[in-house]
Amino acid sequence: MQSTEITFDNLGETGTLFTALLRARYHHFIETRGWKLPNTRGLEFDQYDTPESIYCTIHDGLTVYGGLRVTPTTAHNINASYMLRDAQLGLLPDMPTNLLDEPAPQDPGTWEVSRVFVTDTLSSRDRMRVRSEIGLALARLAETWKFDSYICLTSVAAGLLMRRTGLTISPAGPRLEVGGETCQAYHLKVDAKNVRSHAA
Repeated sequence: MQSTEITFDNLGETGTLFTALLRARYHHFIETRGWKLPNTRGLEFDQYDTPESIYCTIHDGLTVYGGLRVTPTTAHNINASYMLRDAQLGLLPDMPTNLLDEPAPQDPGTWEVSRVFVTDTLSSRDRMRVRSEIGLALARLAETWKFDSYICLTSVAAGLLMRRTGLTISPAGPRLEVGGETCQAYHLKVDAKNVRSHAA
């Protein structure tokens, strides 16, 4: 099991893995969870899959066990910025506008995490291993791209599990029903040393 960072700059080397990631997202979010998301030929994607986003996948060869996408909160692409901000602005009709307690940040030091998943076919032990790898990936991305915090929307259950990776988590909005789950927006602070000690 390994972790690979994917950007539009390295798609020449990672393109096949990126396709496998989009296919795993399709299985997890559309087939398993029943979300109504854009897709084609078994690949899930949306308006935030642009060169401004960076991806990380936990995998063995082309078998994907988990993944995530991070997008700067300063992103702007035609009529989109990033998911939580666009939801707050009422641009995403399937999402509530009151996800956040404060105006969505537009700060180069804060990035959004989205499309975080761990495949449902793993044992509980392996799922925890993948979550630890996701925590390490978030710490590594923050170090590499020189920012120190994230904002994300996830299920309350997943938020509790993320605490075990060593990330510092605090609520950024109320608990709401989104996609059939009780979800909440969170601020994530990265302390790379703490994340690594939890993964050891």
